[in-house]
Amino acid sequence: MHTVVKILGKALMIFLVSAIILGYICVQYGIVGAKQAGLVVEKLSNPDFHYSPWIYVLYAHIITGGIALGVGLFQMLRKPKNGRSPLHRWLGKIYVSCILVSGIVNIYLSLFASGGWITQTGFFLLDGIWMATTLTAVNRIRSKQILAHQQWMLRSYALTFSGVTLRIWLPLLMIPYEFESAYPIAAWLAWVPNLLLIEWVIRRKASRTTALMGQKAIGN
Repeated sequence: MHTVVKILGKALMIFLVSAIILGYICVQYGIVGAKQAGLVVEKLSNPDFHYSPWIYVLYAHIITGGIALGVGLFQMLRKPKNGRSPLHRWLGKIYVSCILVSGIVNIYLSLFASGGWITQTGFFLLDGIWMATTLTAVNRIRSKQILAHQQWMLRSYALTFSGVTLRIWLPLLMIPYEFESAYPIAAWLAWVPNLLLIEWVIRRKASRTTALMGQKAIGN
């Protein structure tokens, strides 16, 4: 019974997060229109800004980033098995492919990010580290380093989740600051704390595992 409740809880979490992501994308960029989105409105106020082809690159980022966010969450919440299933491998390929596409187009978008060089540098580094952690995870699993693969995938997903934390930090920062001041700060807070937090989680878990193995060795 307990196992069933846990499975249902995970399934509900996946559904809710996916629904929020897809709902936001469909409503904001499908029904309301991209030109009504807050960040786009800010850009359109600049007479030197060219809406096309930037908007098409933005849609590529939104679609691939949204897929990676949902697929990555599903992968992490699935119950681990001794041998990874074909589903896990195929979803992993989709996740990695989406990040590579999104990371590349995001480099282009970072060049036009509002807020000047501070914002642009923040997003540019995010994109580079995002792709690097993901590709490192791929290399680790190809070398049969399962634990290292899992750790690098956690780092990768922490950066994937920056799309969510950006939209949390920005409204909070806009309470005391104007957009021009808030956005450069949000461009760094969206991912640096995520990466630091997951690194702490990984190292803490590794320390506990080492301590547990040491206790078993002493017991033997």
